Amino acid sequence: MDGNSCVCNNYDTAYCIASCSTNISNHEVRYEYGKGVITVTCSQGNFALGCNIMPHHDHPKMFTGKCLAWAVKSANSCECYDDDEYGATCYAICGQYI
Repeated sequence: MDGNSCVCNNYDTAYCIASCSTNISNHEVRYEYGKGVITVTCSQGNFALGCNIMPHHDHPKMFTGKCLAWAVKSANSCECYDDDEYGATCYAICGQYI
């Protein structure tokens, strides 16, 4: 990612949705690997503009029957959940409106 594009994970015909804006400053993508509940916090002064999760298993079919969830937790953080033994990386897309 170079700040001008998005990367989407397509597990079980998932949709990729991107919101683009020219009035975002201090853009950053923060991430954290973990298992179970994973929280990612933006740098001080930044807001969580979106979240995503990337599971860490070898084959997309292993996703079947697993539970994944991600959402904005607060004004400046995202929370993800992954219930499989391989864990996942949780992403927070952060920035400030100008």
